[in-house]
Amino acid sequence: MKESAAKHKILVLDGDHKNALAIVRHLGKTDRYVIDVASAYRYSISFFSKYVSRRFVVTNPHKNPEKYIDDIISILRNDNYLTLIPVSYISFRLCSLNSERIRNHTYLTITSPEQIETATNKIKTYRLAAKIGVPHPEITELKSLDEIEKIETEYPCVIKSPVETGKTLVDYARNKEQLVKKYRKMYATGNFQGQLPFIQKYIEGEGAGFFAFYKKGQCLSWFMHRRIREYPVKGGPSTAAEGFYNEQILKHGKLILDTLNWEGVAMVEFKKDNKTGIYNLMEINAKFWGSLDLALVSGVNFPQMLIDDALGKNIVHNEYPVKKFQWILNGEIFHLIERPWHLGSFVTDLFRSRNDIWLRDIKPNIYQLLYIPVHYFKKCFQ
Repeated sequence: MKESAAKHKILVLDGDHKNALAIVRHLGKTDRYVIDVASAYRYSISFFSKYVSRRFVVTNPHKNPEKYIDDIISILRNDNYLTLIPVSYISFRLCSLNSERIRNHTYLTITSPEQIETATNKIKTYRLAAKIGVPHPEITELKSLDEIEKIETEYPCVIKSPVETGKTLVDYARNKEQLVKKYRKMYATGNFQGQLPFIQKYIEGEGAGFFAFYKKGQCLSWFMHRRIREYPVKGGPSTAAEGFYNEQILKHGKLILDTLNWEGVAMVEFKKDNKTGIYNLMEINAKFWGSLDLALVSGVNFPQMLIDDALGKNIVHNEYPVKKFQWILNGEIFHLIERPWHLGSFVTDLFRSRNDIWLRDIKPNIYQLLYIPVHYFKKCFQ
C-alpha cells in the first residue's frame, strides 16, 4: 500500500481510442504511476487493460460538452491527480476552453483555444501555410452549395470537411458527376458548423507526419514517421508505419507550430507529391495522433513529457532509431481484406516490426479481435 500511495496519479481521457491504450500501456509498464481512465463508452478498449486502476464512464462530449467537463472536474476534485491527459480532438478542445477550471484541480499542458481553432480549421490552416511559405495543395472554396454544379477542377480531386469533426470525412471524385453527387452527400450528412466542404487537389504519394512537444512556443522534442499502409485504404490512419528523418518535414512542421506559438503535443501531417518530391501540408492534429505507438517504441515518449512538465523536469530530445510498427488488430487486418495482394509485405513486416499485440496485457487485444465482425456489420448495414 505504501508503494502504491507514493505513485503519481494520472487521469487519461478518451479510453475508447487506440492511442489512449498506447498511453496507458507505456506508462503502466513502468510501474511508476496509478492510471485512471475516463471514457463516454462503457466498453472502451482501454478499460480492459490491466494497467488501469479505475474506470470512469462520463457524458458523451459530442452530445453534452458542458456536462462532460463537469464530469471530468468532479473526478479531478475527488482525488489528487498529478496531471490530466486528453487524447481526442473534442477533449483537447473542451479542456483548452475550460483550462482555468481544470487547473484548479490538476496540471494541464495544452495550447489555447484560438490555436486549436486555427489548427483544426483546414481553411485557416492553409491560409496560414500560404502566409509563411509552407507548401500545401491547391484548394477551391465554395460560397454556396449550388456552386458545386459550376466548379471546374482537375480530376481526380478530393472533397474534405473544412473542420475537425472527430472522424475522417474525406471522399474522392474522378469526374464531374461523382464530384457533384459526393459533395452534396457529404454536405448533407456532415456537421460543418455552417461551413461548406472544400475541394482539394489530389496528390499522389506517401503520407508522413511530424510529431512534437512544445513548451511556451519552443519545440523541445520531435519525431517523424511515414506511412506504409493505411485504412481506410483510400486515405485513413496508418496501419503500418516507420520512423524516418526528412529535412523538409522538420523545417515546415516546426515553422507552422512555431508560428502558432504552440503548447503541448501536436502532429503536423504531410503528403509527398511524387511528381515534385515536395511534402505538402495536409492538416494539423491538435491532439494525440493515432500512430503514437511508433514514437513510443522508438523511445520518444510524449505522454512522459507531459508528466515531466507537470513535475517541472526538463524535457530532453532523444535521437530515435528507425523502427516499424503495425496495428494488426486495429487496421492491418481490415487493410488486408480490401488489399489482399499486400499480404507479402504484411508478413515480411511481422518479422521486422513491433505491433499492438501485448501478451502481457492481452485483454484489449481480445476485445479488438471480437470487434472485427461488428466493424463489418456496421460498414455493410449502417
